[in-house]
Amino acid sequence: MKQTLYLFLLTLPAFAQKTTLQVPGRNRFCQIDTAGVSVLPSGRFVTPAGHAIRITSDPYGLALSPDGQTALVLHDGVFSIIGQPGSARPVLTRMPAFGQPDSQSLLTGGSFLGVAFGPDGKTAYLSQGDKGSVLVFEVATRTKIAEISLNGAVSGKNYTDSFTSDLVVNGPKNELLVLDRANFRLVRIDLNTRKLTASVPTGRQPFGLRLSPDQKLAFVANVGQYSYPLVPGVTPTNRDTMMLKFPAYGAHSKASREGVDIEGRHIPGLGDPNDDEAMSVWTIDLATNRVVARHKTGVRIGEMIEEAEVVGGSSPNSLAVGRNLAYVTNATNDNLSIIDYRKHRIVGTIPLRLSRLGAPPVLDKLRGLMPFGLCLTKDEKTLYVALLAFNAVAVVDVASRRVEGLIPTGWGPTRVLLSPDETTLYITSARGYGAGPNGGKGFVAPPQGTYIGDIQLGTFQSVPVPDVARLAQYTRQVLANTYETVPVQQAATSQKVLPMVPGLPSSAIRYIVYITKENRTYDEVLGQLPTGRGDSTLARFGLGVTVRGKKDTVYLTGADVMPNHSRIAGQFAFSDNFYCDSDASIHGHHWMMGTIPNEWVEANAASTGTFKAFSAAPGRRFPKTTGAIDPEDYNERGGIWEALERRRIRFYNFGQANEYAGSFEEPHNTPFGTAHPVSFPMPDAAFRNTSRNYAGYNTSIPDQFRMDQFTTEFTKKWLGRKPQPLPQLLTVMIPNDHGASPRPAFGYPYLQSYMADNDLAVGRMLHFLSRTPYWKNMLVIITEDDPQGGVDHVDAHRSLLMLAGPYVKRNYVSHTHANFGSILKVIYNLLGVPYVNHYDLTASLPQDFFTDKPDFTPYDAVLPDARVFNPQKALDYYKKTFDWPAIQRGPLMGDVPKMDDPRQQRAEHYRQKE
Repeated sequence: MKQTLYLFLLTLPAFAQKTTLQVPGRNRFCQIDTAGVSVLPSGRFVTPAGHAIRITSDPYGLALSPDGQTALVLHDGVFSIIGQPGSARPVLTRMPAFGQPDSQSLLTGGSFLGVAFGPDGKTAYLSQGDKGSVLVFEVATRTKIAEISLNGAVSGKNYTDSFTSDLVVNGPKNELLVLDRANFRLVRIDLNTRKLTASVPTGRQPFGLRLSPDQKLAFVANVGQYSYPLVPGVTPTNRDTMMLKFPAYGAHSKASREGVDIEGRHIPGLGDPNDDEAMSVWTIDLATNRVVARHKTGVRIGEMIEEAEVVGGSSPNSLAVGRNLAYVTNATNDNLSIIDYRKHRIVGTIPLRLSRLGAPPVLDKLRGLMPFGLCLTKDEKTLYVALLAFNAVAVVDVASRRVEGLIPTGWGPTRVLLSPDETTLYITSARGYGAGPNGGKGFVAPPQGTYIGDIQLGTFQSVPVPDVARLAQYTRQVLANTYETVPVQQAATSQKVLPMVPGLPSSAIRYIVYITKENRTYDEVLGQLPTGRGDSTLARFGLGVTVRGKKDTVYLTGADVMPNHSRIAGQFAFSDNFYCDSDASIHGHHWMMGTIPNEWVEANAASTGTFKAFSAAPGRRFPKTTGAIDPEDYNERGGIWEALERRRIRFYNFGQANEYAGSFEEPHNTPFGTAHPVSFPMPDAAFRNTSRNYAGYNTSIPDQFRMDQFTTEFTKKWLGRKPQPLPQLLTVMIPNDHGASPRPAFGYPYLQSYMADNDLAVGRMLHFLSRTPYWKNMLVIITEDDPQGGVDHVDAHRSLLMLAGPYVKRNYVSHTHANFGSILKVIYNLLGVPYVNHYDLTASLPQDFFTDKPDFTPYDAVLPDARVFNPQKALDYYKKTFDWPAIQRGPLMGDVPKMDDPRQQRAEHYRQKE
């Protein structure tokens, strides 16, 4: 009865709902105003409370000296020293300073999370992440004292390929406790001798570490879901024959638990997703070096929450420990678990609910807070919790287990600490006020650089602990920064095209093709369009442009690099106010598919991590995935694929989720685009609905080849003599506008050649689709996964969004602020699918794109400049013919015929300026 009632409520007419939630910045462009209101790519506002200074991006480690006079903030390969952090004029020192080479960093080789002061405040210890060591630092002289490696023999066992994660100092014993996430262990180091004294097993991917006040117990938060096996028979030299050409199974399935036989060999399974080594908190007795308790915190995979099956683990990540109770943040579940560590049992949960603060109850039914760092007052009455995805710190009353208020922060708060006298809060945020412009007329490059990962600075806040009145004011500000309540005022004629809420599906648009591309900003592709807010001087991939190389060498003039993009934008509709929420592909491929990147994704994206398939350290077989989504990354309800499957909406995927860690991308990897030496699972819903013969991310494969794959399979399945029903959503990756090094022998003499290949593929796709019988009820969405490859004069996050179809306005530019949440909101509303998370729920809805007066005119693709790209030469390797007349004719109905590395992208970004 309950399920029936729920489904009935979901299918009520959309117009029965009187209001909807949308971001407050839906009518504004991105803007940084450190003295006022800054508008983020999401359309949310940030107004950090207290006093904020801008620091290097991605501060994931924070420590405060015992006297409270110095704060240390850890970034990737960099750390910030902040003197007098609670004053109006804190003294900021970056090591190394902006402009100095990376080789001068004391953290050469990377860093990750862990930073701590010694008891006297004179010495500090910093995690060196990928290097597998700890930097010992003298604070006064700002010099390196020593470096302690975690590699080597401990108690008769030799450890290699260590990766240093969180760390704490045990003052009474003058020892350092360090997590090694690669070898799944806790390491104890004697600081007198700097020798490793013990190695204690932990769960998978240990992430957070704290001690009990009496220093007798250590608590480890493990964020790993699985230990991933090497594919049997794979060696460093036989990847072409033995590596997996497609993932072996979907996550959390029978096959993933038990293994599966493929091509005459058994691929090992991953075991139980609810194993206590996965996403758990372990208690270690330091007197015996034994694990005395293992707690599964948060919600279990497979449980039902709000009528939806849980597919993501709880992601316990950070800890605060009192005299008897320990608290852990479960990022995926938007709650905290309470552990009575004297009795070794979980005694409660603190749900981070906001409705009692004045927020709509629907916010509490969905997830989107992502609790991360936290701290506990000395009297153990109050917890402060950084909400990574909500741009706030939650103030939690421990006794009532309720959120008492919210404190505004910068974009993506990571850590929060109290001053020794508990009068001031210190808060770090990963992206601060956002990025702002990184090029264009009048732009002056700042000291940190112009690559998106450099120009976007974090923030360090000092906030006096608020009283009740100030906290209430802060709370109102946080909620106003996040959403506005918008009345539903929609005529019946427009309701049939795009419902304002996901009630009844659209009767006009029944099929959606969601095309995602790679790495371009708005200005560099569409900056010439006179109807949009563009800077034509940045339109290096536009019409009639000059193709340049290193040191501004002119190769070609008057070249039309991406003519189909300009043509599609002119014939249909585009946005000049669309932003990727992502900085790079590791974020973008989550956001695009409806998954909010959690703390594990964000921290890994900001840190160097080396994949080593053949390492003895199990954690080295999973440092991070670039173009896919790993089980560690899943949100509680999953993303778009799971949302569609719950509503029994048919979908099919071409190429998404193919680039897992350690993937090999060669020109001949045409079935899926990559080969994998390690068995990583796909999201199960996607695994069962993904093409086995479409090459996803792999710039060695021409987009023209992909279009041949797509049209062949589309024709066979949905246009053949006995066509199957076309799925209501197709997700399609067309990735070559990512760009790569020139390969003249393969048809890519310039960087621009990849853009032209991609442009022609997008044109071919729309040309083909608009000549099928499905076109009359179709919407095509074209966007990018991230903007990191280029520059833009409005904001480094501004990117491409083009819509095409009969019910899309012609020759129209939308100025509505939009992001990935807006795209997903359009999809969910059209298909009648309930929202999955806060970003879907509160996103702007760009209704202005649509019309109820359809125009069924098809699209005619055009060829790019032959000097830039010759499609036949790109296909010669495959002995295929580029048949332009056949492409122009369209479909024959009835007949059957290494993702992003931010370091490489940063280097490419600056190379273009040489």
